[in-house]
Amino acid sequence: MNLRLALRTLRRAPAFTVATILTLALGVGANTGAFSAVYALLLKPLPYPDPHRLVALYETTVDGKPRDVGQANLLDWRARTTLFEAMSAYRPRSFGLTRHPQEPVTVIQTGMVMADFFRVVAIPPALGRTFREDEEIADAPVIVLTDRLWRKLFDADPAIVGRSVLINEEPHTIIGVMPAGFEYPMSELPDAFLPLTRARYGHIRLGQLSAAARLKPGITLAAANAELDSVAARLSREYPTTNAGRTAALKPLEDTIAGARRGPLYLLLAATSLLLLIACANVAGLMLARWLARSHEIAIRIALGAGLRDLLRQFLAESALLSFCGTVCGLAAATAVLRVVPVFVPGADLAPPLHLDASAFFAALVLATAVTFTLAIAPVLLLRRTDLNGVIKAGTHRVRAALAATQVALSLVLLLSAGLLFRSFLHVISIDPGFDSAHALRFGIGLPEKRYATESALIDFHRNLLTRLSTLPGVESAGAAQYLPLLGVSSIGGLFQITGSAIPRPQWPRAWTNVATPGYFAAMRIPILQGRDFSWQDDPLTNPGVAIVNQTFVRTYLRDRRAIGTRIDLNWDRAAQWDIIGVTADALQVSLDREPVPQIYLSMTQIGADGCIYVLRGHPDARAVAAAVSEQDPRLERISPVPLQLTVERSLSRRAIAIRLVGAFGVLALLLTAVGLYGVLAFRAASRAREMAIRMALGATATHVRGLIFTEALALAAAGTLAGLVVFWMVRGFLQSQLYGVGPADPIAISAAVILILLVALAAAAAPSGRAVRSQPMNLLRER
Repeated sequence: MNLRLALRTLRRAPAFTVATILTLALGVGANTGAFSAVYALLLKPLPYPDPHRLVALYETTVDGKPRDVGQANLLDWRARTTLFEAMSAYRPRSFGLTRHPQEPVTVIQTGMVMADFFRVVAIPPALGRTFREDEEIADAPVIVLTDRLWRKLFDADPAIVGRSVLINEEPHTIIGVMPAGFEYPMSELPDAFLPLTRARYGHIRLGQLSAAARLKPGITLAAANAELDSVAARLSREYPTTNAGRTAALKPLEDTIAGARRGPLYLLLAATSLLLLIACANVAGLMLARWLARSHEIAIRIALGAGLRDLLRQFLAESALLSFCGTVCGLAAATAVLRVVPVFVPGADLAPPLHLDASAFFAALVLATAVTFTLAIAPVLLLRRTDLNGVIKAGTHRVRAALAATQVALSLVLLLSAGLLFRSFLHVISIDPGFDSAHALRFGIGLPEKRYATESALIDFHRNLLTRLSTLPGVESAGAAQYLPLLGVSSIGGLFQITGSAIPRPQWPRAWTNVATPGYFAAMRIPILQGRDFSWQDDPLTNPGVAIVNQTFVRTYLRDRRAIGTRIDLNWDRAAQWDIIGVTADALQVSLDREPVPQIYLSMTQIGADGCIYVLRGHPDARAVAAAVSEQDPRLERISPVPLQLTVERSLSRRAIAIRLVGAFGVLALLLTAVGLYGVLAFRAASRAREMAIRMALGATATHVRGLIFTEALALAAAGTLAGLVVFWMVRGFLQSQLYGVGPADPIAISAAVILILLVALAAAAAPSGRAVRSQPMNLLRER
């Protein structure tokens, strides 16, 4: 009965009903999506048994910063500790997979893991088995598939165990398949797992690997940390050459995984919460107007014997319908929010796909219920007063004005946040990355170890391919390197010292290390400021080898020394010495908003690389480039050249998405605020109509009457603006980590936001002020 009456009542006021539902949909929907993302990426326990027992392991050096772990150290930790159930090191790496020799290569991401890895995560395979320790020691050619790869490439064949596939053209036996839903976040989500061979890593004590462990039941983090640190201290005495000054520590694995996600997710949650508050204030204003319009009807119902309980049931029915419809429509907004999270939040793309699960629907239900009771109980509280019409008329304007000022304040916070993010973005895009991304293509190549087993074979491949590519029409210059700028990665082996410094190896300074071909700096247009480029005439057997360093390296480590001719000892596989033959300008390694770090380039004429990224300067045809690579080696995966500009765009993508997201919320908040201000000013103009008529009858001009409405609008905007600035200053910490080149007190962003708010207030006052001056004073004065 109450629901049918509520439905008929709402159908008689379609404008009010649609406006309320859409407003609730925006507020509740956006907030539901944000909560779903926060729960899935921050609050939800890791999808492994007893996740509180999982920890990340790391080493620290003399600078106290967390470092990767050496496998030799981890093996000693595992042998000498008693509080850990399992320990494993791991590293991501891509390989080429073919099911049959005649098939094209499919590049897959793998996790190279120790056998104990599967004891750490404590999840058994769905088919077959996982690695044994003897397979780790012997570097056995075995592979464990994820469910995702099993279904994608092998059609979920239940008899897959025992089949052979080619990994980098080497036969490997499939021994197991992990269950559906099993993922482990590395820098890339692994498609399969290979043994982390001790033959290659087991003797290395300098950090190269990530590591994780599972504590025994009942063991505290403090106890495990103390035991691990004690073992590391003994190792530093036993192996002073590599371990002196190195310590070991741990922290919850979930902290490591969620660390970089917190700032953007908290910013998203804050923005959607502000939008929800603005939406609720807008709906409250609409409800006040609705109560005023229905005050005569409600008074008659009370006079006919309706009690407060009857009215409460009726208001609850109406509010429930509005909240339910708004929540259902808001699920579309929630889905839209979840779609942008993976490109806005670091590491979100490594988590399982985000979707609206039971927690999201529960959050939406809680919000809808809270809105329902708020909208229903508020008028009932007013009804306890005797003079219903008088109470509503006396209090409505003050309450609606307060709600409008609140909307202004919250909108200012969102607009100011969007403005500061945009100002940061302008600062970032004005930064010179140190290379020219225009008119260039890039593509990656990985070489199978079976056919390119020696450094000379690798060097010959790159030299011959670059020679072939350089002759293509439209190619001005060509080069290759293991890593490009702005990708945030560097090779291992970054410890070095100036030859003759006699610094203990654990205390050697660090520099990012890359391997580049002759012509790479010309193709990237990274200027060589001193000395010369690499040359194919540089003897691969020369010791010392040749190296090029960047300006930051010179400023940091060679302040009082001539760079050209300086010899450095580098922690490389062959532990050689290297003569610096050139100095380049800085190219930003991590991102546009991170300062360059010291970098050493080694020559690919002396060190072969089985994987690197090629850069072609000019306007070559992408199909001709792919054909040239295929002619060089038809058995390689077919490459797909892309513009080098995508490297820069990728570095900017998260900032761009953050601006669009917060900016979109800001625009929505501004629209809702404009509606709220318009409602207040229209109500105020209507309630003062007789006063305006008297003023005009006594000679007041239209400009004067308009000024009264505009003055009230500016007063509301000013009060809300001041409150908004205070609120923003209190919550500025949510935004601080996302800013670059500007501070929270940036005068340009503040001025722009305030001016925009004032313009919206004036625009909202235009229509009510126009109606006030167009009204006929005599007609208004005749009204009772």
